[in-house]
Parts: sequence; C-alpha cells; structure tokens
Amino acid sequence: MLRHFRSAVPVLAAWVLSLSSGAAPAATSFRNPLFAGGDPWITRVDGVYYYSASQCGVADVCIKHSRSLAGLAHAPWTGIWNHTDDKAPNARDIWAPELHHIDGRWYVYYAADDGDNDHHRLYVLVADRPEGPYAEADTGHPHGALAEASGHWAIDPDVFTAADGKLYLTWSCTDHADSRFPQRICLAQMRDPLHVAAPTVAISTPTEPWETRGKPIQEGPVGYTRAGHTYITYSGSASWIPNDYAVGLLALAPGASPLDASAWRKSGPIFDHHGTVYGPGSVVFAPSPDGRQWWNLYHAIERLDCQPAYRCRDIRMQPMHFDAAGAPVLGVPVEAGVALPLPSGDQAQTHEP
Repeated sequence: MLRHFRSAVPVLAAWVLSLSSGAAPAATSFRNPLFAGGDPWITRVDGVYYYSASQCGVADVCIKHSRSLAGLAHAPWTGIWNHTDDKAPNARDIWAPELHHIDGRWYVYYAADDGDNDHHRLYVLVADRPEGPYAEADTGHPHGALAEASGHWAIDPDVFTAADGKLYLTWSCTDHADSRFPQRICLAQMRDPLHVAAPTVAISTPTEPWETRGKPIQEGPVGYTRAGHTYITYSGSASWIPNDYAVGLLALAPGASPLDASAWRKSGPIFDHHGTVYGPGSVVFAPSPDGRQWWNLYHAIERLDCQPAYRCRDIRMQPMHFDAAGAPVLGVPVEAGVALPLPSGDQAQTHEP
C-alpha cells in the first residue's frame, strides 16, 4: 500500500505545479477549502449528493444536497433533527452523523452523550425521505440507542456492506465504559439497519508512531468494498493537536470473515500532513457526477496555533483513485487556494436536485 502512496506523490505534485503555472479558467475550476467543518460524510443517491453534519448552526443534525459535487460548497443547510429532552443521553456532543440510504429508507448514525464524554454511545435516526422528518429509531432501546454487545464507550459509527454481502457496523471504541485510551476500531455484524448482532470484535489497536501522536487513537472508520476486497479507512492520533491527525487503512484478507481480527492488515499513513495542510483526516470517497473519477473529501486545518485544533477544521476535496486491488491511493493533500479542475461532469450547478 505504501508503494502506491509514494508513487502518487510526484504525479500529484507535477499536476499541482502545472495548475499553478497556468490556472484553469474560473468556470471550470474550484479552490479548497469548500466550507468550515469537520468529520465529512457524503452519499450519492439517484444522482444527488447528500452531505450530513452536526453543529451546522440550524439544528443538531443537518444535511445539504446538490447534483454538483463542487456545488456543495454553496448549498444551504437544512436542519433534519433536534433533541427534545435536555436530560436525554443523546442530547449533547452529537458527533459525526452519517446519512445512509438502505433498502429504501434513510438512516442517520451518530454518537452522542448527556454532556459527559465518558457517556458517549451510538444512536440512529430514521426517515422515509432524506429531508425527514426524522425520529429516534425503534431499536428496542431508549432514544434510538444502537446497542452493541460490549456496552463500552463508542463514537463514529459507520455501516457498510462487506465483500461477503453482509451489513456491518464499525466504530471507534475503548475497552472500558468510559473514554480511557486507547481508542480502537471495533466491528459487529448487523441483523438489520437498526439492530447489532453479537459479538463485538476489536479489529485494530493504535500501535504505530503515526497513530499515537499525542494519544493512542483510531477513530472515524469508514468501511467499503471494491474489487471484491473489504477495507476500512480511519483517522489516527489526537484530533485536538494541530499536526497530529493522519489516515490509516485496514485491509481484510480475501475470503476471511470480517469478524476475524487476525485477518485485518494495517497500513499507513496513506494520507498525512503536507506543506501547510495540517491534520488531514476523516476521508470519505465519492464519484464524480459522470462516474468517471473518484474524489476524496476530508477535513484539515491551516493553522498550528489553534487550540483545540478541531475548532479550525475545514472541508476539502481532491481527486484520488484505487489500485487494482481496490485500495485507495490518495497522494498528498493539496494546498488551500490552488485551482483544481471541477470533477468530471460537474458543471457547478445549483444545489437543487
């Protein structure tokens, strides 16, 4: 995996240099950052990109949508859910909501607590339309709690279909009821979008220098299947220290069960700080409007004096590709302000679907 990463660096550097010497026309280019924020999530359904977030200023959980990938930069926020009980266990610290379209319904998976980080757990909302109305899902637990076997501290839930065709939940976990380190990557199979089957398996622990900067942390996992292989990207190291964050990759051995922790192989960092782009992380991949390209959406910061660093994050995107086995090749983060060509088939249309 690192071989592909290194080979992509001179190619991307030459591409950026050519853009700098002869900038693309404004009508066919865009510049990072797109907008302020962190922990990006995007999904595309029927030609429309849906981006979900918390702390957007209009509701606890919000979305924006556009038929143009670059057009998300100017699309307005729509609030889709607010908590109604200030004392509820999911009323505070709502983190990294992911909007998923599964079997015709819309689900938002997120982490929340009651104001005490040690109480962070996983929750899910459900609706029949992307704009809602959303309700706390009937999971059999109060407030739509997405209960898993360990009952331990948990954040950053993601659901995905592995190469075996089954639905899985992955998230950042500890081995305690509270937030004591290390934070690891956990995995469990799902019976359906609202219920987690036992067991919970810890498939990775932070051990490498690039995932133990500041604190031993693995978080923000995103699973996907490509070319018959199953992968999980994740972010390593402390999010509150400006230049710590980096991206790692877990690859499942072909034919192995995702619940076999020994079958996962770690590599990285596959995306790390470069130039004045600090702390890149929380990568998520989206196709261009015509399906001819893939793009990496991520957050990063430009300042080293921001404390905590996550308050200065912004959202960026740049082209990427997959190698023959389906592993992501991300290159290096492009400096802010560099003119990049619009995604293939993207006319920077309005946000209207």
